[in-house]
Amino acid sequence: MATIDEPAEQPVAVQSVESSEARLARGALSLFDTISSTLANLAPVEGIFLSVTLVVFAMGAQAPWAFLIAGVAILATGNTMSEFSKSIPSAGSFVTFIGRGVGARAPRTGSVLAGITYYLLVICYPVTIGAVVVFMGSWVSSLFGWGNAGWLAITLAGVVVAVPLLLRGVVISARASFVMFCSEALGLIILSVVVLTEVHGHLGAPFHANGGSPGGFRGLVGLTFALAVSGFVGWENSGALAEESRNPRRYIPITVFSCIAIITVLYVLSTWAAVAGFADWKGTVSGVNFLGSPAEATPFLDLSRHFSSWFDWFIGIVGFTSSFGCFIAAANSQTRITFNGARAGLLPPSMATVTRTKVPWASVAIYAGLTVLLVVIPFFAMHGNAVSIFSDEAGIGTVPILIVYLLANIALPLHVLATNRAAFRPVRHVLVPVIGTAVLVYGVWEFVQPSQPPPADVYWAWILGIVVIAVIATAIVYVRRRSALDRAATAGPELILAADSR
Repeated sequence: MATIDEPAEQPVAVQSVESSEARLARGALSLFDTISSTLANLAPVEGIFLSVTLVVFAMGAQAPWAFLIAGVAILATGNTMSEFSKSIPSAGSFVTFIGRGVGARAPRTGSVLAGITYYLLVICYPVTIGAVVVFMGSWVSSLFGWGNAGWLAITLAGVVVAVPLLLRGVVISARASFVMFCSEALGLIILSVVVLTEVHGHLGAPFHANGGSPGGFRGLVGLTFALAVSGFVGWENSGALAEESRNPRRYIPITVFSCIAIITVLYVLSTWAAVAGFADWKGTVSGVNFLGSPAEATPFLDLSRHFSSWFDWFIGIVGFTSSFGCFIAAANSQTRITFNGARAGLLPPSMATVTRTKVPWASVAIYAGLTVLLVVIPFFAMHGNAVSIFSDEAGIGTVPILIVYLLANIALPLHVLATNRAAFRPVRHVLVPVIGTAVLVYGVWEFVQPSQPPPADVYWAWILGIVVIAVIATAIVYVRRRSALDRAATAGPELILAADSR
């Protein structure tokens, strides 16, 4: 194996996967399916329900612009997945992209970073999904007044119901998650249109810097922007579905850009309606400030009760469907990353098995098991405080994922220059990734700085602990079976050949 000091390897002289090894359902997913799964993973209702209060608190009436700017910014990292997927689509997704991108110049470094990336994602994806399902349970429990025991029961029941659906097959679960997405998108659109048609003189509220602290675009800096960007986590869903896509080189770029655009529109539309609605309902400044205050725990449900009482039952339902669909869609994608690493040797061989329907059942079991632990343990440790649990897990779990995005941005120009210099374009392969990197560095810093109010002031310690665990796990594999790291870092050629032959 080459060292860092040796010349860069020629592109993709990679060990192929043996035919006896487990394979996923090749060609099962259409473009509709990859888009469906990604939209559901983005879960716009949950994203906007959780972030709108804090963004309005900082920016006031101009909060919708935060989501528009964040959507444009995240497209820079979307470009990175798109470019990698055109040449090396893989169920390993970022693990493969970072491993082969950096490995094109420094093979050993690429293998190590692929291992660290893998273990970060295996840990952090369930952490963020733990936050999602806790929100799901707490939302239903709060609507019916079932208390802490009620939200725990709903959360665990949701996971139990989702697992058999995941095991039925990737197409069935992807389309089931899309049904969930359609319900939440329909709810947001109908509510927003109704509110915007009734606010009259306050329709243009987001054009004026009313309310907020400090208010206007001055409030966009800091944690506000980081929160807006984190609301787009899940856009990368289709990358890990490459092995099961009929034409991953074409489908994944289309899916990435179209889903980011759709969710950006939904975020801007719904926050615009919220700001205009509260300004019309409670006064231009006082209404906006109320929307951005902790006293307003369910802004969209209250908007519906005021402007469209006939519809508030549906808004209550979409609080559940958004989270449930997100869990299914996220599990579909993220278990493929776990499976791909297990197939390469980063987990015991028994973890790299599939069902008759080509579903990686062991990876689903790992994923669901970790999610349950990340619900039950915090429930007892934090006395059933659902708001604290999903807030902390979302904040802690998001940062390592942003770090993975950042590493992929760095790896892209290295990969293109080493493997296909003729295709290199300075804007697409350098400038855009640099913009994406700058956005991510800023977002990570805002989440980890210790000057935040408690408990966010110790997020950095939890995140550092996760990174240390990933590094230790990688070091153990490096010592015991280094070839597993090499294989995880370079996985995907057999998929590329399959895609080329279609």
